[in-house]
Amino acid sequence: MKVVKDPELKIERKESLNKMLWNTVQSHPRVSAIGYWDDGKLKYLTYEEFWERVRKLSKFLISSGLRKGDRVAIYADTRYEWEIADFAVLTAGGVVVTVHSVLNREQVEYILRDSESRVVFTEKKYAENVPEDFEVYFLEELEKLVGEVSDDEFESRWKSVEPDDLASIVYTSGTTGEPKGAMLTHWNWRFNCHSVMSITPFYPGEPHICYLPLSHVYQRLVFFAGISRAATAVFCSPQQFLETSTAVKPVGLIVVPRILERVNAGIVEKVEKSPALAKKIFYWSRGVAIECGKRMSRGEKYGFWLNIKRIIADRLVFSKIRENLGLTRIRFVCSSAAELQKELAYMFNGMGIPVIEGYGMTETAAPSNLNPVGRFKPGTVGPPIPGIEEAIAEDGEILVRGDNVMKGYWRKEAETRKTFTEDGWLKTGDLGEFDEDGYLVFLGRKKHIIVLDTGKNVSPVPIEEELLKNPLVSDAVIIGDGKPYVTTLIVPNFSMLLEFADKNGIEYDRSRTIVQRSISGEEEIVAVDENLVENNAVKELYAKIVDDVNSRLAKHETIKKFKILPEAFSLEKGEITPTLKKRRHVILKRYEKFIEEMYKR
Repeated sequence: MKVVKDPELKIERKESLNKMLWNTVQSHPRVSAIGYWDDGKLKYLTYEEFWERVRKLSKFLISSGLRKGDRVAIYADTRYEWEIADFAVLTAGGVVVTVHSVLNREQVEYILRDSESRVVFTEKKYAENVPEDFEVYFLEELEKLVGEVSDDEFESRWKSVEPDDLASIVYTSGTTGEPKGAMLTHWNWRFNCHSVMSITPFYPGEPHICYLPLSHVYQRLVFFAGISRAATAVFCSPQQFLETSTAVKPVGLIVVPRILERVNAGIVEKVEKSPALAKKIFYWSRGVAIECGKRMSRGEKYGFWLNIKRIIADRLVFSKIRENLGLTRIRFVCSSAAELQKELAYMFNGMGIPVIEGYGMTETAAPSNLNPVGRFKPGTVGPPIPGIEEAIAEDGEILVRGDNVMKGYWRKEAETRKTFTEDGWLKTGDLGEFDEDGYLVFLGRKKHIIVLDTGKNVSPVPIEEELLKNPLVSDAVIIGDGKPYVTTLIVPNFSMLLEFADKNGIEYDRSRTIVQRSISGEEEIVAVDENLVENNAVKELYAKIVDDVNSRLAKHETIKKFKILPEAFSLEKGEITPTLKKRRHVILKRYEKFIEEMYKR
C-alpha cells in the first residue's frame, strides 16, 4: 500500500486551544479579534476584550458546578456570541457539543441526550426545540451571567486542560444515516490550525468572514486558525455576506461549491439580460479567464497574447466582479464539502479570485487535503496537508492517519472499531486515487457508487457535474443502484426556466412561484408551478441537455430517463445538510414515486 504524505510539520510543542488563545491575547491584545453587525454598523472586540468576555462566562460555568469533561451544547446560528460560549466552555474544562440550528426538535433532543449535555446555550427563537429538563442559557443574554470565582481558580482551570483532552463532540451530518458524535481533542483542532496556516496563512488584524455554520467543523476550524494568527473574524448571516464582504474586503474566505455555483449563476443571469455587446464582452472575457486558469493550473506562463487579453478582460469585466463581491484583496477562497465544477475553478482563478479545493471530514477536524495557492488542480482536492499521511485501500477507499484524526465516536465503540484499521488508519468511507503529483482525486462516497443490475459500476458525481455545466440546471441526482439503467432528477435554474416560459408563451400559475433570499443576499426562486415542468416544450429543452451530456458518457452511464422537479432541495425538508451536501437517501425516499415511474416497463 503506497503512503502519500506532505512534508513534515515542524511543531515545537503540543498545546490546547486555551493556550493558543491566551498566547494571542498576550501578543496582540489590541488587535481586533471579532467583528459583528449591530444596528446596521460593524463593531469590533479586541483580543483583550474577547478574552474578558470568555473569562466572565467561564467563571459563571465553573461557579455553576461545571466539571472538567462535562458536556455543554451550543445550538444556535453563527454569531459572535457562539464563540464566546465556545471558549468559555473550553477554558472551564468542558466539552462543546455542537448542534446545527436547522435540525428539528427530535434531532436536537437526540444529540442532547446522546451526548449527555448538562447545559445548552441557544437563542430565544430555538428555545421551544430544547426539552424542558435541560438547563438553558440564551446567547442574547450572556452579559447577565456572572459567577463568584477567583481569577486564580479560573487560571488554574483553563491551564489544567491538556492538549489530548476532549474538546468537542461534533455530530456527523448524516448523509447516509444516523448521526454519530466524533470526539475531537484540543490537539486535533490545534494541529490542523498549524497545518492549514502553513499553506494559507492569516496575519494579525487581517479580516475573514464567519458565516457558515459554526456547528460544523469547517467554519469552526477556520475561526480557530484565525485566532492562532491574531486575524479578525467578522461575523454575519449568510444573507449579509455580500454586504459584509464589500465592507471588510476579506483576505481569506471559505465556501461550499454551491455558493460559487450560485454566484456564477447570478452573474450569468444578469449578463443574459444585458445588451448584445455587453454579453459578447462578458463571454469573451469568461473564455479568457478559463484559459488563464488552465495555464495557471499547469504551471505555464500566459504568453504575450493571452496576457494582453487578460489585461483587457480584467479592466472590462474581472475587476468589476471582484469589486462587486468585495474580493479586491482576496488571497484564497477555500472550497470544500463537495466537488466544484472544473470550469468554474478555472474561471474564478483566471479572474483573479484564487479558488482552491480541499477535502476533509468531521472525523478529521475539517481538512486533510488542500490544493496549494498557485498550484491548484481542478478535479483534485490537493495533496495531504502537512503532517498527514494518506493511502488508498485495495477497494479504493481513502485512508487517513495523523494528529487531526478523532479519538472515536461518542458511546459507539463498535462503530469506532469498524472505522479504523488494525494499524490505525481512519477509513473515510470515500473513494479516491492519487494522480502523478500526489494530488487526491475524490471519486465519491463508497456508499453512493451505483451498481446497475448488469453489474456495471457508475460514479454519480462526474455525471451530475456534467449536467451542472449547463446554466439551466441548478442541481441533479443520478439514480440507478440495482436498476437496469441510469436516470436522474433535475432541479432547474428556475429564474432561467421562467424566462424561457415567458419568451415562449407557456402558461403557468405565477402564484406558485416561491422566492427566498439566497446565500449571496439576492432573491432566489426556489419553487414553481408543477405544471410548468410537465410542459412538453420544457421537457424537450431539458431532453437536449441530457442528450448533450450523454454524448460524453460511456454507454452504461448514459441517462435513459429524467424527471424535472418543481422545487429546489431544501434544508427544511432534510434533503441537504447545513453545509449544502445532498442527503441522497432522503431525496430518493421523497421522490420514490417519480423514480418508480422512470423504471416502469
